[in-house]
Amino acid sequence: MLRTAVTVSVAGLALVVPTGSQALAALNPTVLKSLHLDSATLKKVRAYDRYRTREASQREGASKALAFARKQIGKPYRWGAEGPGGYDCSGLAMAAWRKAGVDLPRVTHAQYRQVKRKVALKDLKPGDLVFFRNRNHVGLYVGKNRYLHAPYTGARVRIDKLNARRKQQFAGAVRPGAPAYKEWSPSVKELVEKIDRMGSDERVANKPPDKQRTPDIPPPSDTSPTLPDDSPPTETKPEPRPRYKAKPDNPDAWEKYVGPLEELTAPGHEPH
Repeated sequence: MLRTAVTVSVAGLALVVPTGSQALAALNPTVLKSLHLDSATLKKVRAYDRYRTREASQREGASKALAFARKQIGKPYRWGAEGPGGYDCSGLAMAAWRKAGVDLPRVTHAQYRQVKRKVALKDLKPGDLVFFRNRNHVGLYVGKNRYLHAPYTGARVRIDKLNARRKQQFAGAVRPGAPAYKEWSPSVKELVEKIDRMGSDERVANKPPDKQRTPDIPPPSDTSPTLPDDSPPTETKPEPRPRYKAKPDNPDAWEKYVGPLEELTAPGHEPH
């Protein structure tokens, strides 16, 4: 439950919020309302949230595009082909990103022009389209200095290293599905991350109890009262008594059975 309402402005953030929980992907409207942000800050916060949401969606799309492209490895290069039996370089790039929900033009030059996010060679990420030879050839970057492409007539779809010769032919790269790159104020990014944590804490606090969870039972302690034992008492059997013959065969052996006569005589009584 949120107990503090804080007014925040773009210049000089002042925010008292709980920390330590992981940031989530969506802003909590209840938290936004409780903070009483001014209109300028709220506008920036919402814009950054839309930006990072598109970034996350793009990364998911890149994984889908690459997964599709990898399945095409081994298929022949065919000029003008878009699959499924064969591809040329731009046809493969278009088909892969179409699988991820991004529509690209058919030819390399148009693909480069249409995608807003341009990427430097040092900033390549998996799924980016890399162009060579005046943008007459394109492939999909797969990471670790390698790219996947349909090379030329007579060859098959494959993964090659981004070697020194290819780097010399590098003619640009783009990131399909991503918004145009924008620098964001660290204060705005920090504010959004804190709003995420506040929303996460609120969801945990309002979560209904788990019906399947067994409540914790405290361990027994020395001070705990001892409850009476309801089990029936155990019956104790008496020790068996020694058995003697009523009369020994030899009168002289009487003491072997009952002991000396003196011990059998009551005090003050003379034996007969």
